[in-house]
Amino acid sequence: MLEKTNQDQELISLESLATLTGFPVKMIKEELFSSEVADEKVSLDELRKAMVSYIDATMLEETDS
Repeated sequence: MLEKTNQDQELISLESLATLTGFPVKMIKEELFSSEVADEKVSLDELRKAMVSYIDATMLEETDS
């Protein structure tokens, strides 16, 4: 599921993430990465940043309602 790169970054494939979460790859790309992810693998650091941004954005939407 996780693999190490030469720079010791752990990568996860979007397919594995989709399987673990139950969300389709397309939805993950659109919601977390604005479809900007060209690779099918992302670093855990990129994933964490994208998830925090998504949570912040959705929490701000809820407080505006």
